[in-house]
Amino acid sequence: MAADRDIVRLCQQGRPEGFALLLEEYQGRVYRRAYSFLRHREDALDVTQEVFLRAARAIGHFQSDRPLWPWLRQVTTRACLNYIRDHRQGPPTVSLDDVQAQGEPAAAEGDPEQHALLAWDRAMLEQALASLPTVQRMVVVLRHQEHLSYGEIAQLLDLPLGTVKTYLFRARQALIKAMQQGAVD
Repeated sequence: MAADRDIVRLCQQGRPEGFALLLEEYQGRVYRRAYSFLRHREDALDVTQEVFLRAARAIGHFQSDRPLWPWLRQVTTRACLNYIRDHRQGPPTVSLDDVQAQGEPAAAEGDPEQHALLAWDRAMLEQALASLPTVQRMVVVLRHQEHLSYGEIAQLLDLPLGTVKTYLFRARQALIKAMQQGAVD
């Protein structure tokens, strides 16, 4: 694991191994963040590529003593917002293939029935999350998957703190309702 300052220094010198280290170290995290917002594998791959193109263009101005992930996280979030604005007509859909691409094992050890129920619950939650309005979905992901504070979310999304709390409350209520409806159907 290369130190961020070494990666930045090598990239700023224009050395290919610097960019290779940047990709090796952060590509997975950027992709997972993009996927958590976009809920579509190909869209997340497109945004991941865009994030690293932006990073390559801007890294010359980056301070080498700062950590890379907070900056890449912000670049990724903004790229996702732009992608949604430019490419989406309605709420995204989630397929079981996408859920498995997210890391769900194809076959579980142990009880197959239990695995099927867990996969079903996860698919229902993923579908419910995908149906949320974009900003609500982003707030939920940032809070519950990225474990950011309300203040960090407000700063990252350029929203007032109260708005972040309201979006999170409404999103949680919508998720609970969707999961309860799915259990009844």
